[in-house]
Amino acid sequence: MSDQDTRDTSGEATSEEALSRRRLVLGGLAAVGVVAASAGAFGRAATAVAAQRPLSDKVVVTDPTLCVGCLACEVNCSTWHASVGRSAVPRIRILATSDVKLQTQLASYVPARSGFSPSTCRQCPTPYCVPNCPTDALRIDPATGDRYISEGECIDCGKCEVDCPVEWKGTLARTSLPIDSKRVVRDPATNAYVKCDLCIGRTGGPICVERCPVNVAIRAGYIKSDHLALDLKPSTQEQWEKLV
Repeated sequence: MSDQDTRDTSGEATSEEALSRRRLVLGGLAAVGVVAASAGAFGRAATAVAAQRPLSDKVVVTDPTLCVGCLACEVNCSTWHASVGRSAVPRIRILATSDVKLQTQLASYVPARSGFSPSTCRQCPTPYCVPNCPTDALRIDPATGDRYISEGECIDCGKCEVDCPVEWKGTLARTSLPIDSKRVVRDPATNAYVKCDLCIGRTGGPICVERCPVNVAIRAGYIKSDHLALDLKPSTQEQWEKLV
């Protein structure tokens, strides 16, 4: 048998094992659905479980009046996650929002770059997506409370997408195409779902906050602002209610 044949056979075996695993778990879910008293009762129980989860320490907070729509956050998010073996799908998206006006000083530098709103996962105080995951792919970091997806454990069932309470709705700045999607999204290249994980494992924290050009200008004193365009703040109920 040639090396090529060996590789092909190995690839087929891996695919079959992954498919069998998905079928096994999804089949188990179907059985659970049959014996469940009712979908409503199951949903209430899951919500009660979610409500007992610890809060995330931090959440990415955005200010559209400081966003110039440069897409650096999307690009850096995609590039960094791919570099550590995770999905390259960006976890943050910039929407075109024509009613948003730039902060006065920033507008004086780039008057044509207004009308953009970045947003990502809100790290919900009550993480509805977590308790219904059938494989423990959706996890909470015990040290930080960060809600994240272990992509290798994801079986592509889509429960997290269904349970996510927040959406991206509008027009993507990058493509000018409409988007109507939950903030937990499927990557067809990996057959797994992804969401903002606050760049878990990265020493410098979320790369979008670090690399945002407007943030760099604010830190250097070129733009006067008491907060950043993308900032990492405590994830409290009060803070969560202000998020876009």
